[in-house]
Amino acid sequence: MQFVYPEFLWTLFALAIPIIIHLFNFRKYKTLYFSSLKFIKHVDQQTRSTQKLKHLLILFIRLLALACLIIAFAQPFIPVESTNSSAGKPVLAIYLDNSFSMTAKGTEGELLSEAREMARKMIEKASLDTRILLNTNQMSGIEQRLITKIEALDLLDKIEPTALIRKLDDVLNWQRNFIDKESQTTQKIGTRQYVFFSDFQKSTSRFSELNEDLNSFYYPVLLSPQEKSNIYIDSVWFSSPIQKVGQNNELNIRVVNSGKEALTNVELHMNVDGIQRDVFLDIPANNKTATVFNYTEKSDGFKSGKLSVNDKQLFWDDDYFFSYFVDKETTVLIVNGEDATTAVSQVYNLEAYYKVSTIDENAFTLDRLNQVDLVFINGLNEIPSGMAQNLKLFAQSGGTIALFPGTRCKTASWNSLLKDLQMPFLGKEISSGTKIDKLTYDDPFFYGMFEKKKDNLNLPSLTKGYQIIPQGKSSFYELIRFQNGMPLFLRSEGAINTFLFASSLDLSFGTFTSDALFPSIVLRIGEMSQRKAPISLVLGKESFYPLYKKQSGETPIHLKNKKIDFIPQVQKQGLINYISLSGQEAIEMLTAGTYDIIDEKKEGILSLNFDRTESSTECFEKSEIISSLENESLKHVSFNEISEGQSITKIDIEKPFEYWKLFVLLALLFFLSEMLVLKFWK
Repeated sequence: MQFVYPEFLWTLFALAIPIIIHLFNFRKYKTLYFSSLKFIKHVDQQTRSTQKLKHLLILFIRLLALACLIIAFAQPFIPVESTNSSAGKPVLAIYLDNSFSMTAKGTEGELLSEAREMARKMIEKASLDTRILLNTNQMSGIEQRLITKIEALDLLDKIEPTALIRKLDDVLNWQRNFIDKESQTTQKIGTRQYVFFSDFQKSTSRFSELNEDLNSFYYPVLLSPQEKSNIYIDSVWFSSPIQKVGQNNELNIRVVNSGKEALTNVELHMNVDGIQRDVFLDIPANNKTATVFNYTEKSDGFKSGKLSVNDKQLFWDDDYFFSYFVDKETTVLIVNGEDATTAVSQVYNLEAYYKVSTIDENAFTLDRLNQVDLVFINGLNEIPSGMAQNLKLFAQSGGTIALFPGTRCKTASWNSLLKDLQMPFLGKEISSGTKIDKLTYDDPFFYGMFEKKKDNLNLPSLTKGYQIIPQGKSSFYELIRFQNGMPLFLRSEGAINTFLFASSLDLSFGTFTSDALFPSIVLRIGEMSQRKAPISLVLGKESFYPLYKKQSGETPIHLKNKKIDFIPQVQKQGLINYISLSGQEAIEMLTAGTYDIIDEKKEGILSLNFDRTESSTECFEKSEIISSLENESLKHVSFNEISEGQSITKIDIEKPFEYWKLFVLLALLFFLSEMLVLKFWK
């Protein structure tokens, strides 16, 4: 056994005081007159041995009572097995999950408020020499330090909900590593106790990465809301990737009900650029439903919108913000090769929406790509290596490339570019089965192009084409197919936007340019080449927002709305600058909403939403939490649950030095025994 305050043991010498009192107890004598001394001698012989035994018993009881009291003040403890804590300070590591799911309503307020009060009681009961490691999902340098009880109580009041989400094993490993490092470099650490308050959502709680620990004590505290239900907007998207003035937009919204009861007449409100609509939805239990808002774009420029649902339990995911840009024009650069056709420029010049420039392949330079949305390769037989590198850089920077080869295609140079663009290779010429057989109507490329799907559509035929050879990393969507099963027209899949026509537009390869399908796909390529930024980003995740317009001057970028003015980090990749929202500073400073992107003037608009990971209310149960922790070789686990309010919940954490209470109780029992002996032993 060891002692927290061994200096109190010196007061054991005070036990000599009752011994002295008993040895030198000067009793007063009273004279009694008896007729015979023989009677006095008889009484004295009978009581002397009894009185001596009584006095010794009282002395022994007093010594035990005082010894127990002194030992209680010294706070005895038995070290945890295999832990040399005799010279180390005890540490109480407390983790408060302050993610948005902890804003759910408990019996006595928000779960986070209940967790704060329970943590406060724990800290107040800790011994004066206990060091506190108090951290939240921030896990910042400010939280990575051992503090006193007073400092910890002060920090508790400053804990607020955050968009940050942490995995439980990441938090515990972070705490352990810091305490180990502190014990090795600064001060020796003794007993370690880890208390973590959370609702243990299945979407965020992970235990599989925990390291083995047989010595420390772990106290998971489960906080349960009154109602495990939530309604939230999961995602928003447009049916068509194209937004133009006068065009109908289909805005798709998916709403989720994570509760166990079906809901009827859930109100969904939309406000887009002054257009307001309401719809009422029926959502099954633990299910989702989607709806569509239709509206017409009346003007070009920046647009923003907000979608809202009414929920009585959780509020942080009730709103969904989005924004987009309606272009008034698309800039097209046509690079003509030796087999180029004038039909391409003629089609684009039919509409004022397209701003067209035409150059010869020998005049192509990187400077030509500034402020260009679409590069149309028209009838080139060979792609020079310099052009290939510039086109690759252009595609990686968000530009669109349309590849229409010539009649004598040198596949080696073409395939070098196609490899960089992660597209399939061009092979040998083919001349059989080259009639167009099928269009992929369901692809967004053909959205709104035809009134309805027709299987017997009269499609043109080509006399020749090029074989398509998929490569290892190629990923594409087939849009038009030959009768022989080979793709004729395809587009890339992923971030790089590329279109490939596996034939030539020259008349020697067919009369495709004379068919109505030709101008339709050429114009649609131009429409889909609009550089589209994401309609929203998730706050709390690694996010980048492209700035396609050239910045004016060296003025830093600002994100501004009515309440916030934030200067984000800007990173350049290829030809494009990107706003980075990945740092913790962005998460702490920004909130969900729509922001203007300000350089020397307004350069764009950006919408942010909170992460929906925690919107699902499914949580781990007691047995699952305990078994998960014990499966990771955590030996000392004691589970607690707060379901009916923190004020009536008592959580006792096992302190190795709690034996002082036992010694205080023994001291009281010995004092009571002394009183009983004095009262009843006559």
